[in-house]
Amino acid sequence: MTDFSNSMLSLAIILSSMFAIVGVMYGLLKYRDATVKLPVDREQLARIPAYGLQQQIQDLQMDLIGSMLMGAMIVSLPFAVSSLKAHITVGQFPSISVTTGLMGLAYCGFKTWKNFSKLTKLRLGHTAEIATANELIGLQALGYQVFHDVQADGFNIDHLVVGKNGVFAIETKGRHKRNKDLLQTNGNSPSSGKKGYQVFYKDGRLNFPSWTETKPIEQAERQAKWVSQWLTKATGTPVTSTPVLVFPGWYITCQTKPPFPILNHKQLVGTIPTLRTQPLTQQQVDTIIYQVAQRCPKMPE
Repeated sequence: MTDFSNSMLSLAIILSSMFAIVGVMYGLLKYRDATVKLPVDREQLARIPAYGLQQQIQDLQMDLIGSMLMGAMIVSLPFAVSSLKAHITVGQFPSISVTTGLMGLAYCGFKTWKNFSKLTKLRLGHTAEIATANELIGLQALGYQVFHDVQADGFNIDHLVVGKNGVFAIETKGRHKRNKDLLQTNGNSPSSGKKGYQVFYKDGRLNFPSWTETKPIEQAERQAKWVSQWLTKATGTPVTSTPVLVFPGWYITCQTKPPFPILNHKQLVGTIPTLRTQPLTQQQVDTIIYQVAQRCPKMPE
């Protein structure tokens, strides 16, 4: 082989490792977009304070990481090409280096898949909680105090609402809408109907189009019980917390009476004020608010 051919082959071997990981990412993205979609449109949500700045910070952080990686690659690439070119010229590769490289590439591909799966779940959960938080702003206008991400014993309460008609522990669950359910239900495009977006409660089970769940119900009850016990001990008076389970973007129906409200995020403002779980005086409300505020995470100074 010519010197130029050896150089090109060396460069191709080095770049192939990078493109292999990029290929894994591309395949995962295409599969995700072809099978599921977020329950709510992120672009349609009301923007939280400093949302634009947060996006700019995240973009710049990614640019900084990319610049550092690019700098490292530019410096090391000529040496790597020269080393590979020397091995190609003599027609012999060190077996240990080849084996280590292939094992490292396989590990990086596996980690990419694992991290992508985790990122997809975090993105879903973040979108669902932001959608719920946006709707809870309407309750604040009605005089309710709303807390987010209240720290408990080894877990967190997504949202806690305190008003004169009681304390409400809101658990938000994000669930992807599966394109196959929409296609099977509607027989054509995913955007032409709503049945694929429906979940109904019956006899202690949540029935989605192609799967059922019970754990969200159990979790919401368990967390509300913890809030009741904690606030009762902290305030010195009996406090009963009502669980509320929210599935943003899903159409909720009940075929049997649920043990507590199971709602779409758009139903929160219309439902919470109608619940009469435990009438509270203003003094009791203030005491509860003070105790909850001590549990909420504080921003670093």
